[in-house]
Amino acid sequence: MRLVSLAHDLKAIWQAKGGDRPVGHRHFTLAVMCLCVAMVLIGSPARAENPQSRCARIGQKWVDFWNVHDVATAFNVFTEEIVYEDVPTSQVVRGAEAFQVFAQGFFDAFPTSSFELGQSACQGQQGFFEWTWSGVDEPGFFGTGKPFTVRGVAVIAIQGNRISRNSDFWDFATVLTQLGKL
Repeated sequence: MRLVSLAHDLKAIWQAKGGDRPVGHRHFTLAVMCLCVAMVLIGSPARAENPQSRCARIGQKWVDFWNVHDVATAFNVFTEEIVYEDVPTSQVVRGAEAFQVFAQGFFDAFPTSSFELGQSACQGQQGFFEWTWSGVDEPGFFGTGKPFTVRGVAVIAIQGNRISRNSDFWDFATVLTQLGKL
C-alpha cells in the first residue's frame, strides 16, 4: 500500500516538474520500476545477512575461545549441556565438566595453536563453519616439534547464541603427513 502511495506521489512530483507536458506512461513506469529495484537492493543485504551474520558471530566466538586458551570462557560459546565430538580422534564429551577437561587437555597439548574462521552458514538451529588450525606438535600428538596446518569444519546445533552440539571434521592424515608420521 505504501509503494502505491509513493508511486502516486512520484507521478505528481514528476508532472509538477514537467510543467504542462504530460508524463509518458513508459517513462513513469520505468522510473517507478527503478525506484522499486533500488528499494529492494538497499533492503536485501540486511535481510540476507542477518542469519549468516549470527552464524559468523558464533563461529568467531568459537575461534576466539580456542585461540584464547581459557576454559573459563567456554560457556560464552557453548551451552553447559554441550556434546562435543572430535570425529578424527573419536572423542565425544558430554556436559560442562567433561568439556572443560577436554578443552584444557587440548590447550596443554597445543599451547601455541591458533584457529582462523572461514565460511559459515546457518539455518534455524543448525549450521556449520570452516576453520583452519595451525599449531606445533609440542607436546602435541607425538612431540615432533614440527608445525602443521589443517582445514576442518564444525557442524553445530545452536541454542540461543551458543553451541549445544559440535562435531569437528578434519583430515588427521594431513597432520600425520606434515609431522612425518605417514
